Amino acid sequence: MAPLPDRKPVFLIDDLETLKVLSDPLRLQILEALDIEPQTANQVAHKLGLPVSRLYYHLNQLESIYLIEVVETRIVNNIIEKLYWLTSEEIDIDKNLFDFSSAEGHKNLSNFVLTSLESTRTKIIQSIQTLKVNKDQGVETVPHNMVIVNITKRLSDETYQSFIARLKALIKEFAELNDEFGQKERKNYFSLSCYAFPSFIYKEDQPVEED
Repeated sequence: MAPLPDRKPVFLIDDLETLKVLSDPLRLQILEALDIEPQTANQVAHKLGLPVSRLYYHLNQLESIYLIEVVETRIVNNIIEKLYWLTSEEIDIDKNLFDFSSAEGHKNLSNFVLTSLESTRTKIIQSIQTLKVNKDQGVETVPHNMVIVNITKRLSDETYQSFIARLKALIKEFAELNDEFGQKERKNYFSLSCYAFPSFIYKEDQPVEED
């Protein structure tokens, strides 16, 4: 493989058209699959458990807004294969696109949140269904931990930001783990989804701080 191009630290989405292209559960899954290393459409399809024909349109859409790019083209069995990779280490969204003072801003945020949650929901359901199929077919499976938790805490901004910094370090550690291959042990795909955000809750018995 030719030397890989340097990726930008952050891809900032600051226009509605780009955000709309990103607001699709399958495209988010494609971006996740391409995060670590360049892959062909066939490799991504295998990871997602989908026919490759379903991916071409979405790959073209992501390429059209420069979220992914072709980093290598090669010929395999007289067929041209393209290797796609993300153009940046992270993706951020301009908060102005989520301006609640307008109906469009409210819609943009709702659509993006629903898209992200739908992508996660789909992967969890697929995981449970695959586990059931394997069990019904008598395939020996190793129990895995699945963690789904929802916690709300009252914290200072300093405490929250300190925790987020440590959480991001763990997420980066998980993202940088190398895919393991080989026949000695069965290897499985594992997913990590994370949501942390300010949660504004009013409680009548909440203590009032005095000056």
